Amino acid sequence: MSPTHTAMLLMAVALAVMSACLVAGIAFAVARWGGAPAPEAVARSGRAFATAMTVISAVMAVVVTVLK
Repeated sequence: MSPTHTAMLLMAVALAVMSACLVAGIAFAVARWGGAPAPEAVARSGRAFATAMTVISAVMAVVVTVLK
C-alpha cells in the first residue's frame, strides 16, 4: 500500500472516531433531556458509540476492499 493510501486510511479512521464521539455526545444529551439519570445516559452514549463504530467500520472495510 502506498503512503498516500495509508494516510487516507488513517484520516478515515480518525474521522470515524470523531463521528462516533459526536453520536455518543448527542445520545448522552438526548438521554439527559429525557430525564434519564447520569449513569444511564452514559450507558446509552456508550452503546451509541459502539454501534456507530461498528457501522462505520463495516462500511470502511467494504470500501477499502473494493478500492484495493
